Order: sequence, then structure tokens, then C-alpha cells
Amino acid sequence: MEKDLRIRLLAIAFLLFVLFVATGGYFFRKIVLNESKSKAETISELVRDTLTSYMVMGVMDRRDEFLNRIKQVPGVERIKVIRGESVVKQFGAGMASEVPEDDLEKEVFIKGKAIEQLHENFEKITYRLVIPYKAESVKGINCLSCHRAKEGEVLGAISLTMDLSQIRSQSFNIFLLLSFVSGIVAFLGVYLLSRFIKPYVKLMDCISQCMDSAVRGNFKCRVQTEAGGEGKILADKVNHTFDYLDKTLKKIEEKVIAMLGYRILKTEDTISDTSKIVDELLRIYKFKRVIEQDRNKQDVYNRIISVFEDYMSLDKFSFYQVSKEKMEIVYVKGMDSWCNEIIFENAEECRAKRTGMPVDSREFVCICPNFANNQACALGKLNYYCIPVYVGGKVGNVFQIVYEPEMEEFIELLIPYLRGYLTESAPVLEARIYMDMLKEQSIVDALTGFYNRRFLEETIETITAQIRRRGTTLGILAVDVDFFKQVNDSHGHDVGDVVLKEVANTIKASIRTSDIPIRFGGEEFLVLLVDVQPGMSVEVAEKIRRAVESRTITANGITFKKTVSIGVSEYPTDSDKVWQCIKFADVALYRAKEGGRNRVVRFTPDMWTEQMY
Repeated sequence: MEKDLRIRLLAIAFLLFVLFVATGGYFFRKIVLNESKSKAETISELVRDTLTSYMVMGVMDRRDEFLNRIKQVPGVERIKVIRGESVVKQFGAGMASEVPEDDLEKEVFIKGKAIEQLHENFEKITYRLVIPYKAESVKGINCLSCHRAKEGEVLGAISLTMDLSQIRSQSFNIFLLLSFVSGIVAFLGVYLLSRFIKPYVKLMDCISQCMDSAVRGNFKCRVQTEAGGEGKILADKVNHTFDYLDKTLKKIEEKVIAMLGYRILKTEDTISDTSKIVDELLRIYKFKRVIEQDRNKQDVYNRIISVFEDYMSLDKFSFYQVSKEKMEIVYVKGMDSWCNEIIFENAEECRAKRTGMPVDSREFVCICPNFANNQACALGKLNYYCIPVYVGGKVGNVFQIVYEPEMEEFIELLIPYLRGYLTESAPVLEARIYMDMLKEQSIVDALTGFYNRRFLEETIETITAQIRRRGTTLGILAVDVDFFKQVNDSHGHDVGDVVLKEVANTIKASIRTSDIPIRFGGEEFLVLLVDVQPGMSVEVAEKIRRAVESRTITANGITFKKTVSIGVSEYPTDSDKVWQCIKFADVALYRAKEGGRNRVVRFTPDMWTEQMY
């Protein structure tokens, strides 16, 4: 900036100097010409008046002597008197030099006005003035008293030629001297001015640099100046402003980080960082408000997955939940599974779950042996980063991101945000999990793990509506353990509980995962066979009966076997009312017990003669 300012000052000084020279030269020349013209007019009038006096006094013979003395005046190159036509007629032609020689002199006689002419070249400059003498009274002398001429008629003229070369040369030398002095003064002025404003120029440079840093979000720059007075005050104000902004933005950042619980990737741009933090805080705030309104944890999972997949554009990741010491897949993208199946049998095989710490494959090549593609990892083609999510004081979820090495910088930028969303989701997930647990406890039998009668009452209408919509069949099995009361009476309720668990496990192993086992009460179970083929319910019931019959039960050192009796009905085959079909299955169950137990009985209409159930 200092260099540019000096150049501008020199340019301005040069332009002013040139303007001064041009203007000075013009006006100096004009003044010289005006002075020369004035001198020429004075000489002409002197000649006219003198010759008039000579004529009145009758001493015209002295005319030539007078004109020769006039020629001795410095600058006068030539002077002559020209006779007019009336004078020639009255006094004669006179000397040969007294007639008009050129058009300029002739024009004066025609117009009766003085005419001037300037002739200038590099070597010489001449000024010529031709002034007419008219027949009129001048200074008390009446020309008409001696001349026979008309009033106003041109009697003659004086042609005066002046050599201005010497005057021009002297003027030019003076002008050069003035120009030189002016140039020196201008140079000294520029130099002194630049020296005076140099501290202010440096101040402006420093302020400009600090402002450039501020535009990039860096307020650590401070203005240093040697300028005093207002310059120093300005520097202090700028530094105070930068200090205030720097401290304020840092406080904002620290408060937001304290609120978020994690740090956002920082750059040197404090404004941009603060803006990103605020934007992210607002986005996470909106995200948290949304998931707080979600009904269950699966809805929360879907929100998290949507953020990672749509907003963050991740194309390779896994999301797991820990359930009963096993890892379960919530969502996987980019591959069927990014981890070996062993973690689905034992959650401790997941390094992130076991340690509760992030797992980064860059820290140690292929640090987790259960990554599904460690070969690509070993070759440097894939990296992964696993984030444990604490829910209720323990690892409840693990998020795994998989990426190529060229995406490392982008993933580094995303990881703080990923952790932020997961951290903010954790308390909501914990609440939803507790709600699911409470709900499960209210609809799940604690002993067998089967749904209870409350679940049946809350969901049976939905189940049957789906059956009707699909046009399929719902098989209903009423299962009762034979002579169960004897077990309780002979061996105690602990052994009875073991029997119920074993029978329940046998039933569960004999049906599909889509089927619904229910502990209907005491030693009685209800099994809903969803979308079963008509007539196939009896075969499933027989499968369960045989499985229970062949199973050996051991409890408290006692080994024995048990059997079950099963009643079968089908909805809507037997009735368009599902509770009536449940009653029909119960009726068939009692027929099985009456028939000797350990058997399957299919309900028939003749078993029910009552209109109401």
C-alpha cells in the first residue's frame, strides 16, 4: 500500500507540475505578448504625436532623425510611416518606403482599424502592429486644419515590427528556472508528505490485513502502529474490537460445546466455525424435538438412519443394537453385514461394545478381527470407524461407518457430527427402551417369554383384520399340560415352573417365527398360526404333541416326561367371530382330555350346541 501511495502521490505531483508548466507557459507567453503590444502601441502613439508636432512646428525635416532614434529602442526591428491617398494628393508621394507594401498595410487603410500579426518559429518571433492615423481632432490638434480630407478619413499609418526573440529567450529562461524550482518544491513536498503519512499508510496496511483475517474468521490479528494522535486512537479501537469479538465468539463456542457435549471440527475461521456450530445446534435441536415425539425406538432408529443416509450421504455403514448380550442389526447399507456373524451370537465379540471405546482401523491395521472384509482393510482399500452409544449407563448401540481411504478427510469432518447425533439420541432411546420394556412386561409372561392374555386382548382384532384383508386362515391351538397339578403337588412349584418352561420352549421350537405363542393361563397355552393353510393346523398341533411327548425334562435331580392335550379350531372357517373360534378350540381341548389326554382334537360343529359362547 505504501508503494502504491507513493506512486500515486508522484503521479499527482507530476500531473500538477505539468499542469503548472502548461498553464504558466500559456499565461507567461500571454503576458509577454500583451506587454509587447502595449509597448508597440505606446511607440506608435509617440511617433504619431511627435510627427504631428513636427508638422505643426514646420520641422518635418527632422522626421527621419526621430524615426532612426526610435529604431534604436530595444526590440524595435522596423518602423515606417505610410502616407494615405489624401496626403499623397496634398503633399506628394514622399519616399518609396512611405507606400503600403503588403496586404496587411493595405487592409488597415481599407478598414481604418489597427491590425496586429504575430509570426513565430523556432529561431525567431516577431510582432507587427499597423496603426492608422485618421483625420480627427487628437489632443487639441485638429488634423483637418492642415489636411484636405474628410472627417475620419485615414491619413496614414505607422507600421511597427518588433523582434521578441530576446524577450522570449529571457522569458523562457525565467520560466525554466521557475519550473525547476517548482519541480524541486513539488518533489520535496511529495517526499515530506510521504514521510509524514508513512506511519498512517502502515497503519492502514495493518488494519487492512487484520480486516482480511477477520473476513476469514480470524480475530487474533492486532494492529501495530508508530502513528500518534488519532492514528493511535484508531489502532487501539480496532484492537479492542478484535479482542471483544475473539473473546465473545470463544465464549459462544465453549457454551455451545458444553451444551452439545462434543467438539465440532475447527478451522482458523472463527466466524465460520461458530456459524457451523450454531447451525448444527439448531439442526440437532430440531432433530431431538422430532425424535422426542416418536412413539418407539424403531421410529428413533429410522430418524437416525435418515440423517446418516440422506443428510450426510453415507453409503457404507451399519447400525446395531445390543439385546440380551447379542448384537442385532438395526440397519446395514453397502453390504449384507459389515461384521462377522459371531457378534450376533456373542456381543462381547464386538470390540466397540466390549471396550465401550471408539474403534478406528487407522490406529492399528484391522484392529477388530470380526470386521467382515479385513482383507480389503489389510490392503488399504477400506477403513472403518465404530462408535459405541451408551444407553442407560451401558453400550446399547454401535454405529459403524466404512469408507475408502480417499474419503478420509470427509469422514474426519463427519465423525464429530455423527457422535453428536448419536449422543443426543441416547437419552431418547433409553426412554423408548424403558417404555418397550414396561410394555413388554405388561404383555409378556415372565416365566415362559410368551405373550400373555392381555396381549391377546389388545391385538386380536388387528390380527384378524389382517387375516380378513389377506383372505387367509388363522389356526388356533389350545394346549394344556396333562396332569400338571400332580407335578406341583408332588415336586413343588419350582419343578412345575421348569416343566412350563420346557413345554414352552418345545412349542416355540415347533412353530414358525410368524406364529404367536401365548400363555393363556396356568398350564394352558394358546398358539395362533398366522396365514396357515386350511386344515394344516391339526398337523402343527400333532407336531407339538409329539415333540413334548418325546422330550425328557430334568428338574432338581428328577427326570420325567410330560404330555399335552391340544384342541384345534380355525378362523374364519369355524366362525366369523374370533373369540368364538378360541372358545371352540377350548371345547376341543376338553374333548381331548375326556378322550384320554395326550392327543389332538379338531373342533366340529356337533361339539357345540349352544348359541352363545
